[in-house]
Amino acid sequence: MNVIDIAAKQSEAHMEPGDYVKDGLIYCGHCRTPKQCRISVDGNPRVFGCQCACKERQYQAELKARRDEEMRLRIEELRANGIADREIREYSFADAEDTPEIERAKRYAQDFRDMEENNIGLLFWGSIGSGKTFAAGCIANALISSGIPALVTSIPSILVAPYNERGEIISGMATYPLLVLDDLGAERGTEFAVETVYNVIDARYKSRRPLIVTTNLSLDDLRHPKDVDYARIYDRVLSMCTPVCFKGPSRRKKDAERKTEILRRLFS
Repeated sequence: MNVIDIAAKQSEAHMEPGDYVKDGLIYCGHCRTPKQCRISVDGNPRVFGCQCACKERQYQAELKARRDEEMRLRIEELRANGIADREIREYSFADAEDTPEIERAKRYAQDFRDMEENNIGLLFWGSIGSGKTFAAGCIANALISSGIPALVTSIPSILVAPYNERGEIISGMATYPLLVLDDLGAERGTEFAVETVYNVIDARYKSRRPLIVTTNLSLDDLRHPKDVDYARIYDRVLSMCTPVCFKGPSRRKKDAERKTEILRRLFS
């Protein structure tokens, strides 16, 4: 069977309305590119089906859509597994005011691979409601949105877990590219709580992975703790995390004032 005969046989199976034959090969009537190609097999010319330009674009678009959906589902899973607090899951730099603290948080998220490689963490300290948790949550969500696992948790949430599961939980926390430990110092100062805090910080320290800590304690409190047990905890935190002071007004107070103003306009 010669080349023309093969092309004719292929054309019967692949011709669609608008398609045409040129030089013994089928061409797409839409994009006017070949739907068949001629290849030499053992010195003999053979004709095989191939994708025309418009079919290739369609295939690539469908492939991208599948990959995008797979990524969306992965990110959804990462966020659900890494951030238990539904409110923190909604924190985003898109909703943040342009403050020096938020700008530092943005740069940290943007350069996270460098931060990870050099094991650089952050210590967000300042007054209650000044936006420390919000900034840390924005960083975690930004990383998760790019497919990087991050965990946001607190010591109290670990303490309420069953005793026989805590060791596994702490070990698992050390594996995340980023760990956010929220509200350090808010836990009750029992011997067991202090030991748990130390185990969490120490496991992260040994993992050589970045840690972000938020706390209402002052930098002086962290540098000069009265308790020896807390001294070894804070010493590790300060060696791992660069302090960033949050000086702004309370975000919670501002949010409450905003809601009050909305209600005042509605009821007036």
